[in-house]
Amino acid sequence: MRHLLGILLVLAVLGAVVPGCGGGRERAYDGRLAAADSLLRDEPDSALAIITALPTDCLATEHDRAYRDLLLTQARYRAYVTATSDSDINRAVAYFADCRPLDREKLTRAYIYKGAVMDELGHPDSAMLYYKHAEATAAPDDYFNLGYVNMRIATLYQDQFSLDTTAITYKRQAVSYFERLNDTNYLIPCYGDLGGLYGINNSDSAEFFLKQAIDLAQKINSPKQYTYKTVLAGVHFYQKEYRQSKSLAIEVLNNGAEYSKDKQFYFYAALSYLRLDHLDSAKYILESMPIPRDAIDSMNFFQVKAEIATSENNPIAYAANMSKSRDMQVKILNKKQDDKLKIAEIDFVRAQAENSELEMSHSNHHLFIALSIALILLILLIILAIRLRGIINKNLEDRKAVEQSLITTINDLEDKLHHSFEKQESVSQLVGYRVEALNELFDTIKFKTNDVNNHDSVRSIIPLSSVIMGLSNTYHLLNIQLSDSFWEKLKLSVDGEYKGVATFIEREYPNLTLKEKRLFNLLCANVSPQIIKLCMNYTNVKSVSNRINFIIKKKMGLTMSLEEFLEYYMKNQENTL
Repeated sequence: MRHLLGILLVLAVLGAVVPGCGGGRERAYDGRLAAADSLLRDEPDSALAIITALPTDCLATEHDRAYRDLLLTQARYRAYVTATSDSDINRAVAYFADCRPLDREKLTRAYIYKGAVMDELGHPDSAMLYYKHAEATAAPDDYFNLGYVNMRIATLYQDQFSLDTTAITYKRQAVSYFERLNDTNYLIPCYGDLGGLYGINNSDSAEFFLKQAIDLAQKINSPKQYTYKTVLAGVHFYQKEYRQSKSLAIEVLNNGAEYSKDKQFYFYAALSYLRLDHLDSAKYILESMPIPRDAIDSMNFFQVKAEIATSENNPIAYAANMSKSRDMQVKILNKKQDDKLKIAEIDFVRAQAENSELEMSHSNHHLFIALSIALILLILLIILAIRLRGIINKNLEDRKAVEQSLITTINDLEDKLHHSFEKQESVSQLVGYRVEALNELFDTIKFKTNDVNNHDSVRSIIPLSSVIMGLSNTYHLLNIQLSDSFWEKLKLSVDGEYKGVATFIEREYPNLTLKEKRLFNLLCANVSPQIIKLCMNYTNVKSVSNRINFIIKKKMGLTMSLEEFLEYYMKNQENTL
């Protein structure tokens, strides 16, 4: 009897230390939850109604309650109910992580929607962490979840981190999974998003994927065709294929204006008419435009009015509308910068708080393990005492059987405790690494290289290439500090070579920042993008080219390249003389 009491005590400790998953075989879930799950993809609103009608306390088992938490988060997300908390999905993640691999598919989904919730709450780095967990957890033949999580990762890279090349890689991977399933509903947005990502940088690929999206949408009579026709109209416009751009934009205007996500087709139609010398048609389109809804629409609206004023030889109206368009540009840029800074600050503070909480939890876990081991030793002593007393009345065979049972039970307990400890360690390390990465990021932002004002090559203006090359060969770090006198000499050099173009830019384009004016002068001096990257502290060469395109096409409002602008400027100077 006393032997039995000791073994029961050990089993009680096991139950307290190692949480169970409710059995080791495949289990059946509540039928109402399974019904809601089947509706999630095509009828998320109906699924949400079923799930919310099932309060947690009406579900009998822990795995049903975890399943409900997962479905509730998923239904809200798919029904466009913005998340305000991650408490529901946290319970689902914790439960299914303990039951892996029995509920591998549900754990994959839990990680996906934990990432989606963190993205909605404004924590893109946490969202990316959980998306990566989902990708690593999913079964190799789980094509839908693999396709969906790759699609979400691509969107996050594009929207939050502005890494279009990386986004394209993940989006193409998502396409490969959805093509295996022949899933038209997800192939359409994937093809369309790929076309938008390629955009004007690779017009052939953009046109290919956008036409794929449009063809599939037309086959199922989906209104998404008009959204992607608008994007394709933009690709044609920036390739100076104005007739194709105009035709697509007018088709959207006539047949699908209410379905298109944005109203860019108005601007593509009006500007294409202007490029084709159809002024009256452009004015008609302008008059039919709805009232601008936001700063981007306002910027485009004033841009069209400015170009119409140019066609009508009305310089006063042109200047007034261009000024308003530039004001909208400044508002858009300032808002984007403010949003990025706020997100970075919030996420950094949150990561520090998470790390502090996890360290406290880790410390408590150590204490819990120590107490559990002490309790095990106490139980062991009790059982040993009982066994010694039983030697008198039990034969040798019985004593050996009891001893073997005791050793097996204790070894099993120690193994499970060790497993629990290792699991907690791995979680702490993950969060710790993330905080370290954030700290390193902030330290890198603050990092400055040594002062280079005393470098001999900075003292001269010409040849400029030797100045920059000297800096490049001497300083291989990202942040290079160049003196104000250097930039002044560079401006004088560019003014001398191009008849005052640097001064002209400062006077005519006051919306350019100091850094953008300096970048313009480096471009005029024929400095390579690799060296510009060092001088202006850009992270890579692609950032340089993206910034150049932005300054010329957006901030300066030009439809020509830098070389064409300089040639045009020089000709005007000669004609003036």
